[in-house]
Amino acid sequence: MKLFTLLPFLLPTSIVAKTILGVDLGSLYMKVALVQRNSPLEIVTNLHAKRKTEQMVLFDAGTRFYGADANSLIGRKPHLTPQAMSVLLGRHADHPSVQVLAERHFPITPSYNETRSGVCLTVDGKEFTPEELVAMVLTHARDITNAFGVQGEVRDCVLTVPSFYTQHERRALLDAAYLANLNVLALIDENTAAGLHYGIDRIEDEPQNIMFYNMGASALQVSVMQFYSYDRKESKFAKARKVGAFQVLGKAWDASVGGMAFDARIVDFMADEFNEIWNKKRNDGETKDVRNYPRPMAKLRIQANKVKHVLSANNDVPIFIDALYDDTNYQSHMTRATFEEICHDLLERSTEPITKALKAANLTLSDINGVELIGGGMRVPKIQESIQHTLGDSLELGLHINSDESMALGAAFHGANVSTAFKVRHVGMTDINPFPITVSLSELDGEAKEGEDAWSKHATIFKANGKVGVKKTIAFTHSKDIDCSVDYDESEYIPEGTESSIEKYSVSGIAEFAKEMEEKGLAAPKVSLQFELSTSGIVKLVKAEAAVEEIYTVTEEVEVDDEDATEEEGKAEEATETKEETPEAEDAASKDAESSEEKKDDTATAEKEEEKPKKKTISVEKEKKKVHKRKMTVKSYHVGSIRPYSEEIMAESKAKLDELARIDKERMMLEEIRNTYESYIYLIKNKLSDFEDEIAAISTEEQREALLKSASEAEDWMYDEGYDADLETYKTKYEELSAPAEKVFFRMTEVSAREEAVQELSKKLDKVEALMEKWVTSMPQVTEEERGEVIAKVNEIRAWITEKTEAQAAADPSTDPVFTSAEVPLQTVDLQKIVGKLSKKPKPAPKKEEEKKNETETESEEKKEDSTESSDDKKSEDSDEAKKEEEESKEEEKEGDEL
Repeated sequence: MKLFTLLPFLLPTSIVAKTILGVDLGSLYMKVALVQRNSPLEIVTNLHAKRKTEQMVLFDAGTRFYGADANSLIGRKPHLTPQAMSVLLGRHADHPSVQVLAERHFPITPSYNETRSGVCLTVDGKEFTPEELVAMVLTHARDITNAFGVQGEVRDCVLTVPSFYTQHERRALLDAAYLANLNVLALIDENTAAGLHYGIDRIEDEPQNIMFYNMGASALQVSVMQFYSYDRKESKFAKARKVGAFQVLGKAWDASVGGMAFDARIVDFMADEFNEIWNKKRNDGETKDVRNYPRPMAKLRIQANKVKHVLSANNDVPIFIDALYDDTNYQSHMTRATFEEICHDLLERSTEPITKALKAANLTLSDINGVELIGGGMRVPKIQESIQHTLGDSLELGLHINSDESMALGAAFHGANVSTAFKVRHVGMTDINPFPITVSLSELDGEAKEGEDAWSKHATIFKANGKVGVKKTIAFTHSKDIDCSVDYDESEYIPEGTESSIEKYSVSGIAEFAKEMEEKGLAAPKVSLQFELSTSGIVKLVKAEAAVEEIYTVTEEVEVDDEDATEEEGKAEEATETKEETPEAEDAASKDAESSEEKKDDTATAEKEEEKPKKKTISVEKEKKKVHKRKMTVKSYHVGSIRPYSEEIMAESKAKLDELARIDKERMMLEEIRNTYESYIYLIKNKLSDFEDEIAAISTEEQREALLKSASEAEDWMYDEGYDADLETYKTKYEELSAPAEKVFFRMTEVSAREEAVQELSKKLDKVEALMEKWVTSMPQVTEEERGEVIAKVNEIRAWITEKTEAQAAADPSTDPVFTSAEVPLQTVDLQKIVGKLSKKPKPAPKKEEEKKNETETESEEKKEDSTESSDDKKSEDSDEAKKEEEESKEEEKEGDEL
């Protein structure tokens, strides 16, 4: 249902439409969701019409197979089929999650590569990094999306990651996406993506605390989220409306409890039973273990997964594997009680992250309003029973979203949100980073003067469970270049086996800047380092600058009141007031009284200006502040055993993948031409049999025998030498086989095709002749000479038909035809042009009647009325006649165009 509720909210903007993928990489299965213009969110089905694809690649004789194709051969070639590659990303060979793959009997064990500074897998004598293998899977995700029907290039995507992925794993996944030519818009935690999908159409009146319990193939993750709503304006003048939002409050996990852990217990159970049967049958005193043999162990892993699924719905399941190893069959059965007994410790661990997630969220069970179960592993009934027992009867286990696909769908929706190509319904989302991150500073030279302590600083820049998508700045006074180390702080939340060092930076330019400032008599610079923790969980130093504040004095000219001038002016005014008015003054006063009202305002303004005190300019000293700023040079580097891809390694990996892609393309082309070649062999044999009479009429016995012989020889070659033939050889062989056969089949089809084409042409010529007769009366503007030209062309074509058909009748039918059906319609090209041009020839305009020169001007009113009525009738008749003529003209023109 949810897939269709999104349709009204995917409103494309004026920006060019794009396609965005949401990829839930998983550990064993990959799910791909798609968002594109004018379509709802949907899951991409693979080439086998399945909604999830196995995360594996099979290398077989230089050829790669993906998904179900690889899975179908894993029982026979497990040593050539890497699985669960995402578990290896950004981890060293001794990492607990990597070691557990060997404990679960995966045949390909990783080793450390000094050049790469990371683990590698050796498959069929070639080394591959986890990034390269994951890049292959991501490329396959893009390929199945194109096969799904998406047109154009698919580049933008959002990838899901487990909550416990540190920066090492996240950077490795980004490197893999880059190798796959994908543009990662964001990384999003699996549970957060599921929460986003859950909250797409939810607007809560009161805050709701929801717990998401996610048991996948390799790990268990629990997240607590709060869903709420708030008023939001789309624009300044828009009316506020309620929108949904959620924030992650706490996360917890167990990185080694998942579906594969339960499968491994069943595998060990079956392996022990088979060893007992096998060693008893051998009876040579030597004890052997089937775990040492990859092929039977691959079969046991496949069977174990089937057993687990059956026991989720049944209490007992029979087990039978024919000739598991050494011609020994394995037959047994397992009950649900036995399964729960051998997995009792895993079941106990399956509820521990619930308590930890509540603690991280600073909540209790009474604060939780609902629980959502996601992930394939939670379908085991005993797991649900354990969860319910831990939560109590007050909380019901919810299955309101698709437990397998919600992560991919949420990721695709998030991609539509962060991309500028779509305008989607706003859903607020705030995620957190569960790991505390520190910054340590030291001087770049690392040496302190004798008797002095080495300079250093240390601070926690991002606290555990703090929000992502934020920037923090640290500032300090220093005058030397520094070394900056970003690390994970010691914490219970840090996954076991994680290297603490994230990234290191050398910040230079401080000493040079400080020296320049010292020469100017200024203080040591204040250094500011700004760090960003992106929404993808990646921390980096984004800005480094130094600043020095300089206080200096300047002399400025300022204007002040001139008190002395004001006092003198006051005395002059007093003296003026004691004087008697003179006649001149009276006249002036009289003139002022007579001035217009328009000048009153100006006079008043002038009087006010005269009342202002006099000004004078003086020199004063003022303090001013100037800030000298300079950006510092920052270079990043990494220490430790796990490092991101360098440019050189990236180029090498890209070249390797491009070469494999070329080989794959050539292989597909080879398979296509091989299938075409095989089909053509059967086409020859079938046509020689099904159309025996028709082919006999246009070929000799020798020709038919030669065709049949070439088909048989081609079949023999294909299943012998052709098995290892290359593309060019097949192209040559196909041309040799098809060239003579096509000539025979062409002659066969031409027998009926020529006859039909000639009949059709004859009908057209008959129509032209009939039209010319009609035009004698209907189109008098076409002259007899012009009609004669058309008839002459018709006769010319008829003569051509007669000539060719007689020549064909006399020719040997086993040779190339005298003329083909394709040539026949071409004979009317010139004729059509002539007829079409004539059909558009306009009729001559009617001659105007001479106006009467001596018309009586003294007609009576009665005559005028009669004349007016008569004129109107005539106009109406003329109009009808004109319309009729116009319609006839169009009909004639249409007939001409059709011919």
